[in-house]
Amino acid sequence: MTSDHPLMASLIEPGIPAFDVGRFTRYCRLVHFAAGDVLRKKGQHYRDMYLMVSGVVEVDLGTGSEAGQPLVAGARAPIGEIGFLRGSAAVATVTARTAADALVLDDPALARIERSDPVLAADLFRYLARTAVERTSFNLTLSSPGVADRAAIDIYLCRDEDMLGRAKRLRYEVYCDELGRNSPYADHRDRTITDHLDQFGHTFIAVEEGETIGTLRSNLSREGDLGVLIEVYGMGKSVDHPEATAICTKFIVRKGKRGGMAATKLISAMVGLGLRSGIRACYIDTIPSLRPYYQALGFTQSGDMFFHRENGPSYPMVLDLTLHGEQLAKETGALKYLKTFVRAQASPIRSVATPDSETPG
Repeated sequence: MTSDHPLMASLIEPGIPAFDVGRFTRYCRLVHFAAGDVLRKKGQHYRDMYLMVSGVVEVDLGTGSEAGQPLVAGARAPIGEIGFLRGSAAVATVTARTAADALVLDDPALARIERSDPVLAADLFRYLARTAVERTSFNLTLSSPGVADRAAIDIYLCRDEDMLGRAKRLRYEVYCDELGRNSPYADHRDRTITDHLDQFGHTFIAVEEGETIGTLRSNLSREGDLGVLIEVYGMGKSVDHPEATAICTKFIVRKGKRGGMAATKLISAMVGLGLRSGIRACYIDTIPSLRPYYQALGFTQSGDMFFHRENGPSYPMVLDLTLHGEQLAKETGALKYLKTFVRAQASPIRSVATPDSETPG
């Protein structure tokens, strides 16, 4: 985009120094967007960010902008950098106003840059710091939605060992302290629970007023070894396996918080990530008392009951994301599924949607 482009007057980063995104072409793949394509959707979590090469995108914060001017960005603008680095949900919906090209920066690409060209990596981090300061001056919030509401539950995709450690400690607190289970994966000295799936898992945490109150992990089959779960879940019978299947494990909400929105928000975030990753079938396991909870969300049994090393007798279940994904990716949609099921069963919502004595594995 040239300096005399008619939309340059409303760019959200007019003071940012020039940055040569072409230096990243050897490390990042190039993607093209047609006018009208959505690059980011507010409230969703993403595992990458973009460096704009050409074209113009419109940034919709959902609150309007000062003086009624649209917020737009063009070449060399980063898109989705805060969510990518912090694990927070996108704070705006970003749509291509014109045809646009962008470089995709994800974890593998960033690792290659840091390893092969640390100077370029340092330049990138300095550039992102400058954009953050500049955008803050234009009243763009850099936190996840709901930051103004201290009681809000925010969902984060774990981006570093500190965030993942919070999930591991919550697992221990619930499994070992609350439920009294003897997990083979427990580290009693560090008071954490972890296994090999954490090495390539995508773990979400729910945070309320600074406290981690829930967590949920997903692994894409195409990204690593799922071990015996492929067999006990019956995944091999699916035509979607392994390219379009995933599993969800370590779904936990702290006792006393299970009557709130943490579980629903975690499910919605995970389903949204699955849809954007091309997943069509998602597998879980559940103890018998929680099977109605998953049935309410659209899961069906996918194999015979088996003995789970942490949870005991468990049912494997599968969710068809092509049927239920779009609804469940919305928090309101997930709640609607549960309420419809409860009305059909003529049971209190709390007995199905917010179990008190057990937690999904």
